[in-house]
Amino acid sequence: MKFIVGLLLILCFCPLKALAFEKLTPKVSQNPFYYLKSDYAMPLLSKDEQNNRASGAKDRFFLPWSGDFRHSKDDLLWPFNAYLPGKVYGENERPREKRWFDEIYSKAHIEAFKDINAPGITIAEGSLRAFPTHDPIFLSPELSGEGYPFDYGQVSRVNPGEPIRISHFSRDNSFAYVETSFAAGWIDSRKIAYVNEGFIDRYMPLPLAVIVKDDKAVSKGNLFIFNVKIGSLFPLNEELLYDLELLVPTGKDEAGLATLEAVRLPRDFAKRWPIEFSQWNAASLIDEMMGETYGWGGMYGKRDCSATTRDFFLPFGIWLPRNSSAQAKSGTFISLEGLTPLQKEKAIKEGGTPFASILYKPGHVMLYAGSYRGRVVVFHNLWGLRTKSKGVEGRYVIGRSVLSTLDVGKDLPGIDPDGLLINAITGMTNLL
Repeated sequence: MKFIVGLLLILCFCPLKALAFEKLTPKVSQNPFYYLKSDYAMPLLSKDEQNNRASGAKDRFFLPWSGDFRHSKDDLLWPFNAYLPGKVYGENERPREKRWFDEIYSKAHIEAFKDINAPGITIAEGSLRAFPTHDPIFLSPELSGEGYPFDYGQVSRVNPGEPIRISHFSRDNSFAYVETSFAAGWIDSRKIAYVNEGFIDRYMPLPLAVIVKDDKAVSKGNLFIFNVKIGSLFPLNEELLYDLELLVPTGKDEAGLATLEAVRLPRDFAKRWPIEFSQWNAASLIDEMMGETYGWGGMYGKRDCSATTRDFFLPFGIWLPRNSSAQAKSGTFISLEGLTPLQKEKAIKEGGTPFASILYKPGHVMLYAGSYRGRVVVFHNLWGLRTKSKGVEGRYVIGRSVLSTLDVGKDLPGIDPDGLLINAITGMTNLL
């Protein structure tokens, strides 16, 4: 009897948490190949158009190795003005005190900004941080949709082999303030190395290869080097029958200069970049990314919504910025504001291209993947759907990458209609 009462209490008070994503409606296939059209092998871009896009993406990728450090001291100082003592919280859910900020400010060595201003490279997967610390900062856990995992100290995950420019080091040398092609922030100094002219002359002119499998270990013999994800780029040294030989940074010498080794990876692991932009290849990448745990800012080596779209498009030679609002401005934008849900779906199906258009709502971006029984289907990595009960806002957590309709969760008890994707999206961006 006690068991039955307890079970009833759980069902009464935790109805949302008891439901899995698979039980949400409307249901759609989680197999991306389901959404392919009959011309799935036809390229979405001509070879010349794709090579032109890839040339621009390659220039962006290597941008930190040319010219000056592009971010300003204001960019470096921005987090100290945006996050204030008593207004943000630590991992213990207690407010960060002024003393913590004072210590971090001193550690940031602001007066040394751009003193080094030298090219470098990441020699392992790492994270860009807003401050020179791994300590998290959260908004109040009392706020709906805040607290863990939304660490505002996390800027972005960075792949190994990313060209960077080094501004300066923290006062204790444990962090370096760097910029990549897509963001700036503090990175663990053990994850980077300097590069000299000889390194650049060997690394930069070669064609590139792209990783097309997720969370794979790269090793040289029995020596583990680093993990890679889809979208990681490395110079292609040689194409062999069954493998590609890539040049990868493996560490640094006593002077802090990057060391370089040739490693061989199977052809189903890495491909010559850019890969042909077809529906089939698009579905293959989505299939690899399906079900990945949500990772705010790339935390724990995972992806958030904009990292998912960025890493999806880069293998095809299409470069996107890192955050969702900037991505929405990276092509031909079509406003969907003021339209009814039916009008929005009609506009998407008539004006968008599956696998080549992204849908945007403030704070979230999705890839248009096709349709199911006339309904628009998107691929995205999302944290959750907004709920409301007795005026109190909450979240129904999904926390992974899925294929869904735009009104997924509409039948959930307590769902906030304004929080449904179809009601919140404001535009579509065509990238071709």
